[in-house]
Amino acid sequence: MKRILIALTLCAAAIPSAAPAADDGGAYWSQRPETCRAFRSAIAAESRTPALANIRNWIAGYLTAYNRMAPDTYDILGIGEFEAAMQSIENYCKAHPLDNLSTAMEAVTEEFHARRHQTKRQAGR
Repeated sequence: MKRILIALTLCAAAIPSAAPAADDGGAYWSQRPETCRAFRSAIAAESRTPALANIRNWIAGYLTAYNRMAPDTYDILGIGEFEAAMQSIENYCKAHPLDNLSTAMEAVTEEFHARRHQTKRQAGR
């Protein structure tokens, strides 16, 4: 439950149309402060290590929180799958190795936002 609340808080900061949930300078603490370089290293190891599993779970929580908090959003991934989001994060991180995962998630959710499913019906569920 604590992780979900943290993910919701982080997600609220990433929603462009919502009031920022950050300090006066727009900064906020992330529970995934590691760099994109560290994320890519974990992916490159091609192992199901607990560290990689934790990162994947955090990303899933971030996306779920985004779905919950973003207006007119049922599923941010739209027609995409979780692995498509992982690939987008990896691509972002390849181009921005010193950014942290929170920054990567902000970029990925902005990328996917236009293709999101806005309703359960639109998602075919």
